[in-house]
Order: sequence, then C-alpha cells, then structure tokens
Amino acid sequence: MAHGGRRRAAIFAAGELLDLDRVRALVGQPDLVICADGGLRHAQALGLRVDLLVGDFDSLDGAALADARAAGMAIVQVPVEKDRTDSQIALEEALRRGADEILLAGGSGTRLDHTLSNVLLLPRCPVPVTMTDGKSVVRVLRDGQTLEVPRAAGAYLSLVPLTPAVTGVTVTGVHWPLGGAALRWGESLGISNRVVDVAARVSVGAGCLLVIQAWD
Repeated sequence: MAHGGRRRAAIFAAGELLDLDRVRALVGQPDLVICADGGLRHAQALGLRVDLLVGDFDSLDGAALADARAAGMAIVQVPVEKDRTDSQIALEEALRRGADEILLAGGSGTRLDHTLSNVLLLPRCPVPVTMTDGKSVVRVLRDGQTLEVPRAAGAYLSLVPLTPAVTGVTVTGVHWPLGGAALRWGESLGISNRVVDVAARVSVGAGCLLVIQAWD
C-alpha cells in the first residue's frame, strides 16, 4: 500500500544489522521488499514477505535458496562474474518497479569496499534512499535541499561532504549550529554533533552531503 502516494521499497543486503528493533521501526510497512542475496535472512528475521530475491547467491546457503524456490518466490539470478554488485542490482530493480523512496538495510559490515560502494550508490539514485545497519542511519542532501533529523537518545549527528566542497550548510537545533558554512573533503567540522531540540534542521546551498545519525 503506497504511503501518501509514495511507493516505498525496502532492500536488504547481506551485510550486518546491529540493532534489529531500530531497523524494524525504519522499515515499517513497505510496499516492496527486495533481498540482495544473503539479505534474505534479514527480511525473514523481520517477518516480511519478500517480493523479489536477486543476486549471484554467493552469500545465501543452498538450502535457503531451495526453500525460496519451493515457496514460489520471484528470483533473479545473475552471474558471479558481473559489473555490478547485488546491492546495485537490487536498487535498480526497485526503481524499475516504481519505488520513489528506498530503505537499504544491511549495506555495511566487515567489507569496507562493499560498504563504501553502497554508500556511494545513494547520491547516484534519483529517489531518496536511506541506508541503515541499525546503528547508523545515512541520508543524502543535494543542492538546495533541507532535511529534519529527529532527536534520538544517544545519537550523534554527523555531516560528511561527498563533493569537494559543500557550501551554504546551515544546521539548527544542535549543540554546535552552523550558518552558511562550507564543509570540505579532508576536514572533520561536521562530525559528532548532537541534536538538542525536538529535531535538527540541515540545509545545503550547493554540493552533496551525507547526513549520518549514529549510535555507539
């Protein structure tokens, strides 16, 4: 069921989920559930009906794959030798199926290369994508956009530039506010702030910015 006219997709990758309750709250009731390979176990742990399973199935054991086939789950199997990760393929499938808001869960973990690759899929996507492992919630802000981040117990708020300079960065409702600041590669000005009001408000003039809410 679309939410306010929007079609929400939840994608589960095979990385780590460190706080299942927080992930459950973020997932809510999506209109579309896609699992990338071993991400199937996360969707099953949350009791979600899976609409599509994609991947080369190097991180999903044979018995689980056989059970998925026996249950009649829609499956797209891709070669092991390919030019895109399973996560990218899952994102593209979500877009092809009309998603205009996406949650990517399990996109980070022990493989730094996969984690960075998944983070960098976010600004490439033409619709809003939130990435989470339950201990962090990552979103992207682009030119002229504004985002509200609700206060959450124990959470840090960090801003990381994805372009060489992000200008006109204004942040209110936090312990260390910013007014029209520039955040640049190689500088850590935006790290480990705290939301002190009901919500923080982050806006960007020009550039592309990661907005990260993180818990220890």
